[in-house]
Amino acid sequence: MKIINSLLLAFAVSFISPAFAQPPEVKADVSDYLIDVVLRPLGFVELIAGTATFIVLSPLTAIASIPAPEENAFAELADTLVVNPARFTFTRPVGDYNYKGGLGK
Repeated sequence: MKIINSLLLAFAVSFISPAFAQPPEVKADVSDYLIDVVLRPLGFVELIAGTATFIVLSPLTAIASIPAPEENAFAELADTLVVNPARFTFTRPVGDYNYKGGLGK
């Protein structure tokens, strides 16, 4: 019985330990900087266009957020059109194209 318990413990520890691993750091090279020279201005243009679209759609979104099922439609629209492009443009590290952090999250 002790052998089975020790094997189960060793089995469990071997699968739990990768959960404590740190995510790999993104190392930027020259090609990432060259790509970023193009992507940052495009992200800024997307931020300006998203802000304009958000301003135009705000009254409709406010009406849509009155019923109970979509109470956070206004916040979701703001996240999608304004906050995510701002994160991508201003707080994303060079070479990390799947960045989800920064600006409040």
